[in-house]
Amino acid sequence: MADDFTTGNLRRLSDADLAVAEDEPDVRGWTLVSLDNRELGEVEDLIVDTNAMKVRYLEFDPDEESQTSDNEAVYVPIERVDLDRDGKRIVLRGADTSMWRTMVPSGFAGQFGPRPHMSGESRSDTARSGEVRRMTRAEEEVRVGKRTVQAGEVRVGKHVETEHVRENVSVTREQVHVERRPVTDSRSAEIRASEGELRVPIVEEEVVVEKRPVVKEELVVSKEKVQETRPVDVEVRKEEFDVHESRSGNDIRGRAADREGNDRKGDR
Repeated sequence: MADDFTTGNLRRLSDADLAVAEDEPDVRGWTLVSLDNRELGEVEDLIVDTNAMKVRYLEFDPDEESQTSDNEAVYVPIERVDLDRDGKRIVLRGADTSMWRTMVPSGFAGQFGPRPHMSGESRSDTARSGEVRRMTRAEEEVRVGKRTVQAGEVRVGKHVETEHVRENVSVTREQVHVERRPVTDSRSAEIRASEGELRVPIVEEEVVVEKRPVVKEELVVSKEKVQETRPVDVEVRKEEFDVHESRSGNDIRGRAADREGNDRKGDR
């Protein structure tokens, strides 16, 4: 369905009860540059279509070189720019400062009223009675997230080691005893060479070594998640307001301190 886009739906983001989505950058304070990398000004505010919940225009404060004659805010349609997220810049597509007023409908800027002065630098003009000027204060917010990365690995394998084993084994063997015994009875005998000989076999036990692989143990590998807390240290910056008043040579904080001291004396 097409957006119901009319200028009556437009509001400054700073005046509306809205905020930039968390996954989108807040470009307020970013620098607007041309295609030739020339700085044109700084984004002051976002013009939001409250019906469609979309940003339609960027309101920015032109620098001295590109400043308009009446010092009015410049409004650039969001579709005419590109976002340089890394450099925090707004890049104007193929247009120069002379084409700014042709990018928005006639009388468009008037519906927002006077543009608030948001710069911290002093202006030479004197504030008119009842005029409200604004200055914003920003600070960095820390968002700590998590992501899963590979921290290492465990490798499990096998290798073969050789180990020398010595065992004592009891074995049995036969031993031959040869004895010479005298014969006491007288017998006749024929003296001649023996035709035969006595053979006595000798046996013994021989050690036989047999090896076979046997499963002795197993290795079980598993994983578990362990929850731990790690400290995260980061430095953030924030702006603080410095309020000074030049009247009578005293600043506001100095006069406030004197007033507080006088009140304490009165209490005594």
